[in-house]
Amino acid sequence: MLLFTTKRAIFVDMQGLFGIGKKVEYVSLPWTTVTAFSVRSAGSFADKDSELCLWLDFDDVFNPMRANEDDPPPPPIPRRSFLEIDFQKNQVDIMVVHRYLSERLMRVKGHEMKPYTSLVSQDLLRPSGGKNPLDWIGDNAVAIDPEAVNEKFHASGVLQHDETVAFAFKTGRDSLYLTNKRLLVIDVQGFTGKRKEIQSVPWDTVVSWSVESAGSFDRDMELRVYFKGFWKSKVKQDLRKGKADIFAIQSFIAHFILGKADGRTALANAQSYQPSKSGAGSKLLGFLGDAHTKDPSEITEKLRSSPALLQEDESIDAAFKCGRDLFLISTKRIIIVDKKGITGKSVEYKSYPLMYNKAFHIETEGHLLNGPEVKVYTHHGDIKQELAKGHNDDVWGISEILSEKLLNNIPKEIGEVEIGLNGTGAAPAGQLTFPVQLPPNMGPGAQIQVPHPQSGQMLVVTVPNGVAPGGVFNVAV
Repeated sequence: MLLFTTKRAIFVDMQGLFGIGKKVEYVSLPWTTVTAFSVRSAGSFADKDSELCLWLDFDDVFNPMRANEDDPPPPPIPRRSFLEIDFQKNQVDIMVVHRYLSERLMRVKGHEMKPYTSLVSQDLLRPSGGKNPLDWIGDNAVAIDPEAVNEKFHASGVLQHDETVAFAFKTGRDSLYLTNKRLLVIDVQGFTGKRKEIQSVPWDTVVSWSVESAGSFDRDMELRVYFKGFWKSKVKQDLRKGKADIFAIQSFIAHFILGKADGRTALANAQSYQPSKSGAGSKLLGFLGDAHTKDPSEITEKLRSSPALLQEDESIDAAFKCGRDLFLISTKRIIIVDKKGITGKSVEYKSYPLMYNKAFHIETEGHLLNGPEVKVYTHHGDIKQELAKGHNDDVWGISEILSEKLLNNIPKEIGEVEIGLNGTGAAPAGQLTFPVQLPPNMGPGAQIQVPHPQSGQMLVVTVPNGVAPGGVFNVAV
């Protein structure tokens, strides 16, 4: 049995032969741990079940041991890091499931999820009826026009009422859509194409992304999006050269992920930029891979136009050149510029938002050719960059940037607040107080979410004693 509550998904597993044993397992998955989801329609022939897939933000992946030392490692098992739930065909309307999860998991404002006390509208739970709303997607003759997609997706309930498609792309039978709330991936499966999967990745769960320009021989551009999770948490899409503006796509993604990040410089005590020495030793180290400093203001100016990568309030704090590549730290993210191929015409620009990188270490230079080093730990692989010898000041500058951005500018999440309640309802001096009405089905000790009256941030408050269901109490923050 699968239950959806206002706070979590609950799996009830009746264990034993034919489910008639006394042992029952209850698995609770808070909605805050679900980073992406998809629904699959039933296929033809033997595959008659529809499915729901959930990506979770905790590591439960199991790596089995090899049977013999010379055997290749067995494939990993996701366990509860990724769940697939089968539904009987014609017994569950998967589009109702899609609409419910969209309403429950899409962030309302930034990092804020739908309040626990707010029920999903009953209009969204009405059966779709008639033809499968995803059937038209398998038609190769359908042009991918955002306006046409918006009309069809709203009519079929794929999109929320305030959600719009900004970019739409189609490769063969599959398609990808960028909306103002999420990344939608539609995968047409099977020989007949009757089985279709629609995957939703909310922008709030995306932790890094990259765009890659076309090369001399490879005519396709590429978009890669990485989201929170531990099991196949990457979306990759090839884009035909001349048919998409990858930097417009990059800017669109950055708007929703970096838009609220602090764009001010973190180098309050930084010294003016000093060019690297250009002696023979420095050139040799640059060829071998150790990075040398570049002028941040020069890189900032270039990345505002050619290509247009940075946001208006974003600038480069530190820049290092390593061979053909660049290691950049902006006021909002780490950017790796990787030139590929013999000609270097294909260039990948990968962005790691600073607010999602939680740990780092720096290492000062050693003897001989060992220069300083910086390493940043991310959700999808670690970023490691070695600097040329003689750049200890630069590595401390990087430490200052990362300390300020990672330690002092933590992104706002759903937080807990202390509430004040007394006979007069007055708040202590210097605090803001506002009234909250308790839902009729809740009482003292319950936790509810309420928006801050000024910032709009969702606050989790505990209902104090003495408040009757439906009553009003004051919250002081």
